[in-house]
Amino acid sequence: MQTEQVQTVQLKEKKLVGLSVTVSLNQDLEHGIVVNLREQLLSKRADMTNRVDDGIYLIQVYPDCEWTEDVPFESIVAVEVSEDAHIPEGFIQYTIPAGDYAKFTHKGPESELGETYDAIRETGVAALRPFDFEYWADSHALEEEESTIEIYLPLEA
Repeated sequence: MQTEQVQTVQLKEKKLVGLSVTVSLNQDLEHGIVVNLREQLLSKRADMTNRVDDGIYLIQVYPDCEWTEDVPFESIVAVEVSEDAHIPEGFIQYTIPAGDYAKFTHKGPESELGETYDAIRETGVAALRPFDFEYWADSHALEEEESTIEIYLPLEA
């Protein structure tokens, strides 16, 4: 596992369509809830003809309180779509706002991602953020040593 140094990037607004669940980190880790959402999304991704690319986003929206691993928060697994997005039944639409973001890159298996988040917390960038998101360019290779996961944290609330 390797974490690349933070970069500051400016992103345009991103329109997403996907699936959502509200659970704590501990519930997710115990039951594989987000992994199941990702599998559901992958099974329907080919039907979304208006997607921008094959990548998948994981958006994590946090409540306005001190976060612990037992505090429920919203996880959205989604694909980026064009403006004229058709939203399939059971799916939601979410917009990542334009703005400045701190970008970290996790290299290694997804199962080691917690170590990268620990390193991010030590930078101080992660304090009291309303949300963050990950981008998985190749969701089929997440447990490979060469896997790359991009992590973005908004720099302005």
